Amino acid sequence: MDTPLQPSFNVGAFLVLVAASQGLLVGLILLLIQRGNRTANRFLAALIFVFSFRAIENVGFWTQYLLYFPHFFGTTAPFLYLYGPLLYLYAASLTAKSWTFKPWYLLHLLPYLIHTGFYAKLYAQSSEFKKYVLTNFVFVDTTGFTFDIYFFLGALQLPQMLLYIFLTIKLLNNQEHRINDSVLSLESAKLDWLRKLTLGFGGFWGFWFIYNIAMILGVKYHKELDYMVTGSLFLIIFGICYMTFKQPEIFSGLPVFQRNSKYEKSNLTPVRAEAYKQQLIHVMQNEQPFLQQGLKLEDLANRLSISPHHLSQVLNERLHLNFYDFINRYRIEMAKERLTNPEQNHFTILSIAFDVGFSNKASFNTAFKKHTGQTPSEFKKASQKK
Repeated sequence: MDTPLQPSFNVGAFLVLVAASQGLLVGLILLLIQRGNRTANRFLAALIFVFSFRAIENVGFWTQYLLYFPHFFGTTAPFLYLYGPLLYLYAASLTAKSWTFKPWYLLHLLPYLIHTGFYAKLYAQSSEFKKYVLTNFVFVDTTGFTFDIYFFLGALQLPQMLLYIFLTIKLLNNQEHRINDSVLSLESAKLDWLRKLTLGFGGFWGFWFIYNIAMILGVKYHKELDYMVTGSLFLIIFGICYMTFKQPEIFSGLPVFQRNSKYEKSNLTPVRAEAYKQQLIHVMQNEQPFLQQGLKLEDLANRLSISPHHLSQVLNERLHLNFYDFINRYRIEMAKERLTNPEQNHFTILSIAFDVGFSNKASFNTAFKKHTGQTPSEFKKASQKK
């Protein structure tokens, strides 16, 4: 008589389950955030959800607790075809000036829907049938490799995901050329975050590739192979959760100055901070260092003979601005004066942008609209009508 299966838990399964639970919570928070890029947050939340539910089913498989939840069996297998599209759509919506949904975007879901169709027959079965399959086929050790339609559909996810990783990298490279200006700190932070996320996807792809090659070569299945692949998902989920707390402005639109925990150990006293603030304003008004293209925090700190960390703290806590927004305000104010001055009409908008410290027109337009609500040309036309 066969010994009945005894579901059991282990440390690895517990850690993955904790990560998945944390991912579901962060995904829910992203959906509830009312500020920032809500479209991008929805795509990221969807990505976290499919990762987390996939990890949960894997835990159920490792521990054999799927026997208690048989209808969960196979439900997340088609999710493999959502990883790439969600990564790409998240990157596209986060970096776009304005992103709108287009019907043809639904084509990204086609591989997922096809994969789901092959599983439809399994989904329609009774819980008793699924328990039978789990007990007699899935949870049974196998020594050989079976090349069936289900393995084939799963393996096809490899080139599909690789294609989306390539498209995402290409998108980020294009965006980098568009915002090639140190003034756009938040945009640079977004690109840096997306590069790290894409790198994480590349790592997951590599582990998933090794897993499939091992199966094809006839390597006997070991849970350690699943741990390797799902562990990379664990790291991506953890990375996303970590970034939502480290750089909340990327997800919520909250300004950088609200994150002051990094100054808790600072030795800057309130009296010195106020003195630095007055010194800073004096230098900005009289010496106009903001006219220097590519001006960095370290450059201005050296000019004031204070540490970059103290200057950052003064800007954040005393002026409630990050460095780039602070510099932009002076540049935009000077640009506004020149755009409304009739004696400056012979200068083009681009030449004025260069003269006030910007290094390209795109960053000037973005910063100008952020601070005034209008593009430079709109502002100039409106001032001439007065």
